[in-house]
Amino acid sequence: MKKFKFLTFLFLLVFSFSIAQTGAKSILEKNRYILENQEITTEEKKEEFGYPYYPVSDKQLAEYIGKKYKKFRGITEDEEVVNIKDLIDGKPAVLIFFAIGDKPGTFDFLPHMNKLYEKYKDKVVFVAVLLSRSDKEEVQELKSLLPLKIPVIRAYNEAISRYKITKLDVPYLVFIDKNGKIKHILLRPESEMIKESPKVEHPEYRGKTQEERIKMSLKTIEKYIKEIIEE
Repeated sequence: MKKFKFLTFLFLLVFSFSIAQTGAKSILEKNRYILENQEITTEEKKEEFGYPYYPVSDKQLAEYIGKKYKKFRGITEDEEVVNIKDLIDGKPAVLIFFAIGDKPGTFDFLPHMNKLYEKYKDKVVFVAVLLSRSDKEEVQELKSLLPLKIPVIRAYNEAISRYKITKLDVPYLVFIDKNGKIKHILLRPESEMIKESPKVEHPEYRGKTQEERIKMSLKTIEKYIKEIIEE
């Protein structure tokens, strides 16, 4: 009897350990883009979206221009962990960093990018980078709601830290040529607070409606898309 109880206990112990291992492996696999991310410094790991609470400065943005784009990891709509370099290396690319809670930028501006995506997707890689811990279902629901045709990847601390993004900066567009060099950065294209690097003043945005500002920004964005294609 004692032997039976001991064997039963042993079986349950092994079974429980097996389940725990399977669960742990699943979690590790799903989040391995974080666990394997050994390139982030201690200071970068402290960064959270929206911290610091002031927008990225002109000086900070200028440091990116003409330099190689910053790599980061994310999760595709198919739940595949990817490094951004695997998606864009050797090709002109437009990265669009955005956030779910940003109504003017995400819900009002982002759907307008579909036309440029359809027009240039054979020549330029478009990636919409959702700065959120959302899951696959939430991404699908958001894309349907907007609507948005551009492929989305979910990223967070690594992307935020590498590009110094705060909640006040999105949408945050990065234009990259086929050599991997950043040519232009454009922030808040729907807003009077639009910012560019190399620096461009936009006094014409003041007093305009949001729809008018978006139309003007789309012309600028298309100009920059053509530029990175021709590089």
